[in-house]
Amino acid sequence: MFPKFFTTVFTVPVAPGDVIIAGTDGLFDNLYNNEITAVVVQAIRAGLGPQVTAQKIAALARQRAQDRDRQTPFSTAAQDAGFRYYGGKLDDITVVVSYVTSSNDA
Repeated sequence: MFPKFFTTVFTVPVAPGDVIIAGTDGLFDNLYNNEITAVVVQAIRAGLGPQVTAQKIAALARQRAQDRDRQTPFSTAAQDAGFRYYGGKLDDITVVVSYVTSSNDA
């Protein structure tokens, strides 16, 4: 017997110049959205492609995961739930970055 898998499909309008970032909880538990945005902005200004941008985001998330003194989204949520927790959360980190371009640019 094979397990049943369910798929949820979302439709989100995009425009040339948009950047789509998908990641596991290892990313979003360790970096705030504004930190991710800052990496993307720097990468685009430097002319870096989406693969290198994803690597830079993942590297920063890994650095934050190992930092026991930095406030992270995970530590903020833990504190909001009444726990004394500081620092990042070690976990798998997967990041996919896509740059949206017009069909003429493809």
